[in-house]
Amino acid sequence: MRPEFQNDGVTIQGIADIDSNAPGFQFALNHGINTTADYTTFFKNDRLNLIMELTRDEALADKIRMQMPDHLELIDHFEAMILWDRLRIDLEKQNCLKRLEELCYNQTEIQQAIETFSQSVVMIAEERCRYSHRIEKESIRQQQTISQIIQGSTIPTFVIDRNHVVTHWNKALEKLTGFLAKDVVGTTRQWAPFWDRERPSMADVILDQIGADEIQKLYGAKWQKSALIENAYEAEIFFQKLGKEGKWCFFTAAPIKAQNGEIIGAIETLWDTSEDKKAEQEREQRTRELSTLCTIYAALNAPDHIIGRVQTAIEEVKRFLCADCVSIFLADKKGGLRLQYRDQTHDSSCAELPVPLYAEMAMQAIAEGKLIISNDLSQQTGSDYGSDSPKSIAIIPISTKEHKSMGAMVIGSRTANRFSYTDQHILELIGNRIGAAIENAILQEQYIKSEEKYRSLFNNDPNPIFILDPATHRILDINQRVSDCYGYLSDELIGQSFLMLGDDSDDEIQKSMRNLGIDQSVLMAKKRHYRKGKIPFHVNINIRRAHYGDTDVMIASTTDITETIEKETQLIQASKMATLGTMAAGMAHELNQPLNVIQVCADYFLKMTQKKVAIPEEDLVSISQDISRNIRRATEIIRHMRDFARQSEVVRSRVCINDPIRDVFKVLGHQIKAHQIDLVLSLDPDIGCILADHNRLEQVFVNLVSNAIDALDEKETKIQSASFAKRIHIHTSRDDDRVTVRVQDNGIGMSKDIQKRIFEPFFTTKKIGKGTGLGVSISYGIIRDYDGIIQTESTPGQGTTFTLSFPALRE
Repeated sequence: MRPEFQNDGVTIQGIADIDSNAPGFQFALNHGINTTADYTTFFKNDRLNLIMELTRDEALADKIRMQMPDHLELIDHFEAMILWDRLRIDLEKQNCLKRLEELCYNQTEIQQAIETFSQSVVMIAEERCRYSHRIEKESIRQQQTISQIIQGSTIPTFVIDRNHVVTHWNKALEKLTGFLAKDVVGTTRQWAPFWDRERPSMADVILDQIGADEIQKLYGAKWQKSALIENAYEAEIFFQKLGKEGKWCFFTAAPIKAQNGEIIGAIETLWDTSEDKKAEQEREQRTRELSTLCTIYAALNAPDHIIGRVQTAIEEVKRFLCADCVSIFLADKKGGLRLQYRDQTHDSSCAELPVPLYAEMAMQAIAEGKLIISNDLSQQTGSDYGSDSPKSIAIIPISTKEHKSMGAMVIGSRTANRFSYTDQHILELIGNRIGAAIENAILQEQYIKSEEKYRSLFNNDPNPIFILDPATHRILDINQRVSDCYGYLSDELIGQSFLMLGDDSDDEIQKSMRNLGIDQSVLMAKKRHYRKGKIPFHVNINIRRAHYGDTDVMIASTTDITETIEKETQLIQASKMATLGTMAAGMAHELNQPLNVIQVCADYFLKMTQKKVAIPEEDLVSISQDISRNIRRATEIIRHMRDFARQSEVVRSRVCINDPIRDVFKVLGHQIKAHQIDLVLSLDPDIGCILADHNRLEQVFVNLVSNAIDALDEKETKIQSASFAKRIHIHTSRDDDRVTVRVQDNGIGMSKDIQKRIFEPFFTTKKIGKGTGLGVSISYGIIRDYDGIIQTESTPGQGTTFTLSFPALRE
């Protein structure tokens, strides 16, 4: 832009800078020169011949060279400095020549012009010298900073220059190698702390740019290119010379480059990885131990026979310990040892160890409950069993889960000093697990025998037995007797509800099962069950809540009482027939009354018809109503007698207890009148219902009222008093959850001895032919079938009271 250079034909095509506030950028804007942040846009300028890079960024200069077209030239910032100096000198030269032309060869003034030009050149040289000195000082300061960084680093580090001479050896490396910096720096002995003879370090490899094949010869397969640092190598090897026992080190070497990219040295860093390596080895050992334990555990828990499981475990122990033979001995009842299991190596004399060799040590291991190792048997025993015999032996005690000794595992090796107490933990775990497996096998064998015994008892029990789920009441298991009795196969019943075998309307079983606690039982009598095909029969059900193995279950057994029920029903029916026979006269009287009315009405109609006299309409209506009313009465008496005589079953339905009491006197009403007995019925109208059978309850009250009539007649005959008033009082009431009936008479009464035997079958105080002795006994059974209670209070000469109590039905 100076006038002196405007005639040279050089023009500035543009300025590129990423900083728009830079002085050069602003100068270009002020003078109308093209500006941009992207220098590549100038590549399309046809008038462009030269690019000057003034950023002092060597990488940028290299980048521009790679990007610019081939016809362009590049001057980097170093060349630009030289050019700048030459331009300034050339400018001063032009000024000097111009001055000389003006002076007309005046000697003094010419000398002065030359002196001025010389001083200008000196000033330019001094300025460039000061710049170089500043750069040098900056370089020294950078070197000092780098040295301080290296020395202060906790990572062992050394640096070599282009001549392989050590320039830096920091404190961390002194501590790692034991070699001081003063003994290494300035030498090429960087190999000495690591190797017995001179050989290239990784830094030397970097500096000499050795090929991969040569590196392979030096470090084998343990080296690789660094994934993080360009042109760097890394490796991990064991240096035997480091420390007392040698050390593992991981090291990385990288090149040190000048600004122009030339390699001027190399830096190598090392990390002591001995602890990591040791930890890794320990992890590998633990992994190997864990793998062995898992394999042994899996083998011992397999579904195979115990011999096969233990055999697999023995082979795994042999592999893990590199042993030659393994045997397992169990203690016998005599206090000795017997060989129970051993490995299958038949071609070795080590397969079965000689008894004198291990017997004493095995008994000691079992007694003390701890591992015993002998790594020189021939010296310990003073005997030589041959070159093929074991030299080392390890004896592991085998115990139960309760830590009771049960035997020992003997492991032998032909190699001396094979076993170590460092393996004690895993060997004890193996011994414990094998012991547990053998113990489980023994217990399983006992369990199988016990199970077979239980299953035999279970299936051969004379009664059907069901195993039930307490929550759902579903059938979990059945014995053979269930199939025989109910006609179902096992698969047809298991999973079904136990309640499906009974009546849907009978909720007593479900309630009882729901309220049953652990170790409690309940007996439910005379329940109706159904065989396959809905064939009914009667059973007593006994259910107990218990443990079936480890499971909470209900055990239900049923007893077929159909034959008993049938005989009992026949007995009740016979009692009914006897009662009907006794009441025949009364029933005849009850039927005669409506028949007499009908007969009188019929005679009246016949007489009036014969006389041919018209019957008034009013009389016809009245007489017809009498006939109809008495026919209904006779029909009701006959129906009731038929119902009473009908054979009833053990069923439960809603019954108001007042109803069967009233129906008794449809049968016995005439006898009450004939015997001149005062009948008092105090029946609570709000008494509610119970679960029972109307017909059977009527049978109970017929028996009790009939006995009361006999007791009243016996007292009347005995006292012969006209003032004696015979009375029967029946009272019903409800007390909370119970319905109570009292049947009271003022008859002859009973003694204490008779009261004790009153409910015995065939016991009677009546004359022969007068009674069967079954009435009260049958009544007791019927009352008990409906969860009722009957009690007796009697005083000789004053009368008797029977009190009946039933559970009230909750609405």
